Amino acid sequence: MATPGFCAASAAPGTTAHFNESDIQLLARIRLVLAVSALFVAIVDQAGHRAAEAVGLFLLSCYLLAAGVAYAGVLKGLRWAGATLMHRLDAAACAAMAATGESDIFSLVFLFFAIVAASLRFGLDEGARVTFAAVTLYCAATIAASPGAVPARVFLQAAVLLGFGRAIAQLGERQIQAARRQALLAELNQVANPRFGIDRTMTAALERLRAFFGAERCIVLIEEQESGRHTLRAVRAGGPPVLAAEAVDAALAGAMLPEPRAHALLYVRPWRRGAPALALSHAGAGPWLQRDEGQMGQLAALLEAASFISAPLVFERGRGRVYVIAASRHLGRADALFLARIAAHELAAIDRIGLLDRLASDAAALERKKIALDLHDTAIQSYIGLQLGLATVCRKAAPSNPLAAELDKLAAMAAEVVVELRDYARHAPAGTADGEPIFVSALRRQAAQANAAYGVDVRIETAGTIALGDRLTAEVLQIVREGISNVCRHTAAKRAAVSLRCGGEILRIEISNEHGAMAPPAFRPRSISERAQALGGSAFVREGRFNDTIVCVEIPL
Repeated sequence: MATPGFCAASAAPGTTAHFNESDIQLLARIRLVLAVSALFVAIVDQAGHRAAEAVGLFLLSCYLLAAGVAYAGVLKGLRWAGATLMHRLDAAACAAMAATGESDIFSLVFLFFAIVAASLRFGLDEGARVTFAAVTLYCAATIAASPGAVPARVFLQAAVLLGFGRAIAQLGERQIQAARRQALLAELNQVANPRFGIDRTMTAALERLRAFFGAERCIVLIEEQESGRHTLRAVRAGGPPVLAAEAVDAALAGAMLPEPRAHALLYVRPWRRGAPALALSHAGAGPWLQRDEGQMGQLAALLEAASFISAPLVFERGRGRVYVIAASRHLGRADALFLARIAAHELAAIDRIGLLDRLASDAAALERKKIALDLHDTAIQSYIGLQLGLATVCRKAAPSNPLAAELDKLAAMAAEVVVELRDYARHAPAGTADGEPIFVSALRRQAAQANAAYGVDVRIETAGTIALGDRLTAEVLQIVREGISNVCRHTAAKRAAVSLRCGGEILRIEISNEHGAMAPPAFRPRSISERAQALGGSAFVREGRFNDTIVCVEIPL
């Protein structure tokens, strides 16, 4: 069962210290200094030529060599030099110091250094393991070095050392949790970007919450004030990057919105049959309150959770709850309070993006409708007049006229443009009829126009779920259009390809064209690069495997 007042996230995946390079180097330097000092003291205090002393000096010399190699590895950025191997080696050095029987102070220094290094770098679990191992080795070495020692005194000393080691490990865990929470809050602020839309942004935020707590699912349930409609988002490990809110039954929503709705909830299933469950609520101030164990147990069964925490949500459009659900591990009180803080500030701020996105989408829809009407009244009517004029000229030209074939071709092109403009004006206000993303349809029209005007065959390829907000869609569309235009105007290529892929948290755009045997000189597409940088991404040019040039754009999502 979770320890009251202590964050139970110590068992969560990815619980590691947020050490920077300078901190790791500092630990390595301290280890090296301790090793040099211990060896020097052992040499000075050497009383004779006993075999135990010789073995101790040899082991300390090996440890000094290992500490020096580890320090050099840290300076070079080698991963193993800052891993668990070194503080476990520190615990072994503690036993070696105790085995000499001459340096009790230094052996204790090595013991506590191993515990501190493990706790600050890897948290409670690793700190507790190293504490138990170091104390066990220290006591065994002490008894072996001094057979006449009183076992009771050694056991008392071991109990005191275990207590201190546990306290150090808990302090290290607290520091790690504070750093992880700060990092999570920074990540939630980063994902709160209006250009990605509310669905992608909220899904990303819930996935970060799920990963932080090491839970199986994270659920947001909202009751809209105006319509009374209930919507739910459920994020699982390995789920899609974009989840739209789904409507749920009112009875199910009522069961997931227990009263009082302003309380944070914590439930932990009993660890054995007959034991009481931990069912608590917190009102934001004061002590934790006991909840009806039966009601909370039913809610846990509905959620299929061994443990869950929940916090109230207050959004612009309604109220609801966020749930973090663990099927195996137990969450604690500090987890529930931290979730309540996130729900009250970060998630509420993210929801405001939805309001901004809806306002922007409505404005964009009105603008598209206006453009469609203007397009029909100006461009389409003009092209119809051009088409009629060309048809008249074609009728007047005799079949023997050498320009007759060209006139017929121009008339056919004008007719195709009229059809395309009418199709665009019809679908612009509400997207495409076949459900294809409107920007993909726009790219296909651009590709068709490039083929008709320049004779360049442009292939459009998409992979993954490409669900972008209106503003990001407009930017991506302009980047690809600029790339196609560059291929048509600045190269002699007859074939090109545009590839759009959403993988993980990156949107990758590749615009490639053949260049034959002669590769073009190095260049940088200035306009595309500037647009990519404005979106927080980058653009670069590379050579493909089939004598083609590829302009690559990566935009973080």
